[in-house]
Amino acid sequence: MNGMKIVFGLIGVFVFLILGVIVLFMMFLSAIFANQDDEVEGESEDQDIVCEGNSVNEYVERYEHYFEQYAEKNGISEQKDILMAVTMQESRGQLTDIMQSSESMGDPVNTINDPERSIEQGVSYYADVYEQAGGDTELALQSYNMGHGYMDYVEENNDGEYSRESAYQFGEEQAANLGWDNYGDEDYVDHVMQFLEDCAEAEQVEGEGDGDWIMPIDDVRVTSEFGMRDHPIYNEMRLHAGTDFGCDIGDNIYAVADGIVTIAVHQNTGLGNNIKIQHGSDEVSSYGHLSVLDVSEGDEVEQGEKIGECGTTGSSTGPHLHLEHHTETQATNDAKEDPAEILGM
Repeated sequence: MNGMKIVFGLIGVFVFLILGVIVLFMMFLSAIFANQDDEVEGESEDQDIVCEGNSVNEYVERYEHYFEQYAEKNGISEQKDILMAVTMQESRGQLTDIMQSSESMGDPVNTINDPERSIEQGVSYYADVYEQAGGDTELALQSYNMGHGYMDYVEENNDGEYSRESAYQFGEEQAANLGWDNYGDEDYVDHVMQFLEDCAEAEQVEGEGDGDWIMPIDDVRVTSEFGMRDHPIYNEMRLHAGTDFGCDIGDNIYAVADGIVTIAVHQNTGLGNNIKIQHGSDEVSSYGHLSVLDVSEGDEVEQGEKIGECGTTGSSTGPHLHLEHHTETQATNDAKEDPAEILGM
């Protein structure tokens, strides 16, 4: 009897060990499948993420071989990406004088009517200021925009170094001397550098919102958010009463919701060519700086319907869509809200 008890005891221990191994194995499998699910979910979320900021578009990329050729010819091959970013800021690749380089020859703007010739002259001029700047890319970029005179100015007033403040001061002096409203772009360095942002390092925003409005543009690239900022034209702190989306001239702009067009106007100041759509008694969307208007006052539009095309009309430093959310028909700044909220961004 004692022998049988020992046998049954050993069998019990063996069964217990087997069950324990099975339980541990099932827990291991469960952990693996859980990780796989997490990875799949993560991949799905990443598909809805785009990087904030701009990048070199297909119109500029098609001339990449010319940038390589003339950058190498001028001994600045390492500056090729900078040169392409300059071109994005100057024309988005959609003008024949693609680098806006005719002025560097002493000719009127857009005199050059051949993209290759524009690149040849633009790269040559940039190489010249880059050499004079001692290889300082920021100083060379600002000088590309404002001319050699800026370099002379900082040599006398800022120890030969670039700064936004010196660019602003030089621009103010030149505008006053020439009797112009403004001279050059004191934020030119930042405007060029935005096209060189690394997607992994840029702040990310959701490409598709989950709010009541849909996105007004296909490629969601937020370039300036709602809130106080240093105005890029007037050089003072002002409320930026909307959200700016980077886009190329001709990109489609869509109605964010059903409504009736109350304003569709062409103008050269402020919001430039702009559209306002009434969505309800206390909700209006406003679209600024368009190049083309596809609707007229009184038109009924549906959510997602094309209403115009991206542009840079009015007070604008480059192609973009300025979108506002109003809570009153005749909205003051106090009645304008952050569009990001109703877009679900």
